Amino acid sequence: MSLEMKRLDKNNFCIGFLLVHLLLGHAQSAQLKTNCFTEQCGAELMGQVNDVYWESATAYRQFSDDVLSPEILMREKLRPFYETLKKFDWKSFQDPLLKRQFEVVLRGDIYPPLNYEFKKATNTLKSMAKQKFVCNRKKPHRLQSGQCTDFAFIHQIKSKIANSDDLEEIKWYWAEWRSRMPAQIKDALHYYIHYYQNMSTPEMSASAIWYDQYEDPNFLDELEELMDAIQPFYKEMHAHLKHALRQRYGDEVIPSTGLIPHHLMEQAMYQSWKKQSVLRNPFPQRKLPNVQHELDDLEWFPFDLVNISCSFFGSMGFNNLTEDFMRDNFIEMEPAEGGPDCKSRIFTYAEIELNYCPKVYYKKLLQTHGDITHIQYAILKNNLSVGLNQEAAPGFGNAMGEAVILSASTPKHLQERLGLLTTYDYDDILNLNRLYRMAVHTVLSIPTYFVHEKLWIDMIDNKVAPENYNCHYWNLMAKYMGVGPSTETKEGSYDMPYKFYEGIVDQFRSTRKLFGEFLGYQIYRSVCLKIGEFQRGNAYKILHNCDFANHRQAGQMFKEIMSAASTKPWRQIIRNVTIKNAEKLTATAFLEYYEPLHSWIAEDNVEKSLPVGWRSVDKCNPSTAAVNENTTEVY
Repeated sequence: MSLEMKRLDKNNFCIGFLLVHLLLGHAQSAQLKTNCFTEQCGAELMGQVNDVYWESATAYRQFSDDVLSPEILMREKLRPFYETLKKFDWKSFQDPLLKRQFEVVLRGDIYPPLNYEFKKATNTLKSMAKQKFVCNRKKPHRLQSGQCTDFAFIHQIKSKIANSDDLEEIKWYWAEWRSRMPAQIKDALHYYIHYYQNMSTPEMSASAIWYDQYEDPNFLDELEELMDAIQPFYKEMHAHLKHALRQRYGDEVIPSTGLIPHHLMEQAMYQSWKKQSVLRNPFPQRKLPNVQHELDDLEWFPFDLVNISCSFFGSMGFNNLTEDFMRDNFIEMEPAEGGPDCKSRIFTYAEIELNYCPKVYYKKLLQTHGDITHIQYAILKNNLSVGLNQEAAPGFGNAMGEAVILSASTPKHLQERLGLLTTYDYDDILNLNRLYRMAVHTVLSIPTYFVHEKLWIDMIDNKVAPENYNCHYWNLMAKYMGVGPSTETKEGSYDMPYKFYEGIVDQFRSTRKLFGEFLGYQIYRSVCLKIGEFQRGNAYKILHNCDFANHRQAGQMFKEIMSAASTKPWRQIIRNVTIKNAEKLTATAFLEYYEPLHSWIAEDNVEKSLPVGWRSVDKCNPSTAAVNENTTEVY
């Protein structure tokens, strides 16, 4: 067991729970002591629930819990009210907002009370990528001992996959990390599976509970439709990647099935923004500008990125954040606090706090725009009472942040608003290179999150036996991604990457990523159409160069979405940002954004006579050579 895991002992857990019980005790004493269950009494009780929520939020901003999400902690604070709330005939209330409050708050009732085992399992899954349990390959004596604390995936192994050209080394670390995975990680995964299965009933499946905040027990079907929609584009990218890998490493790196070994797919994704990426730009003679060089010349400070992001919203008509608010609520992190990616920490549950990255680079400029989107969302939704002040669905804030980042990253915004890259002419060729780098980062990774989501749902719904978890994972990877195992791992190993384990923890759910990504493009496209910055067929008004800055109409659209919070289902909220007022996610905006690149890659694959597609075998039944039904590749 790692030192980090040893620190999570019962004493520490009890200290953390002391605050919980203090607040729960207050909640119990605050309950309405009456047999009155009229609508007016319901409103009075909800007022008391709101008071407890705010007091809890204030406490948690001061005594943050780094393991459990604020959603879970808040749900636990309101637990003493659930039994009383359920006695009301709230579905018959006349006030639609009060009815909605009851509906949203009572979602927490299906979850069991927090316990030490849940927190321990959550911590294990969240921290597993930082646990050191792999030997340094260059120290054979450590290998023989079997007691290795040299390398974790984050920092060491991920860096080797991203930067090494020694494929045997990459493959070795890929297999060792999986074969040496400590038993408590698998135990934590099984605990989470049973946690959701134990909540299920004949009327409500485990996956329906997983999707309760999306208000659709069959939400996975909608996500699968999105995968089907982007599959033609993904297949062209897949064929393009195989060609690039063969050029760099030789024909033998890709098996005859056309499946890409997993460590090579990981390398391509980790290198998405690196200069020496295996995937070179379509037109390498036209180098993309180096924004970082210009940022360095400007000598900006970290808080300048916050100010710039805030001014983006000010230009759209949002109220400017006061100096007092920013001083009290925005805190610069210590240099080592945010991890290797220097991720900000945001608390937006009634109280607001942004802990921002103390570094200045291009990626953080964009991410800070996303962070301030969450802050603006919190300011507007926190005007509402408990329940109604939640985000419309997990990932809804991410979606708006994605739309804002798409706007802030455009050449138009960087050049005209920020005064960067003014000497560059973004013609069709340079724009293709830019779209290509974005697609490597986005199009290749989205199916990964879906595979993780699909595997998880099949696990908790008991659609796959535990002994088949690993082979089922590889069947899904082959079906949706055209990716196969890099090599055989130790018997009984689970081959899923660390993001799968993170993706079942509340804060990092794969569902959030998928939902936010596609809805973000939908919002972006809708706003661009509304303000006239995107016009189909107009070469001067292209979608991937649309900027919202200085458009009050764009700001009004964002305000309406943000102010709605959870007052109504998310599908109703997005009606005004979807094609033909649809109430579902679609891939239309996503595909339209990347259409120039899709067309170019498809034509380039034809010119190079590259086969598109792959063949796969049922890993759970190897004797059956099942050809993938979507295969178009012929060998």
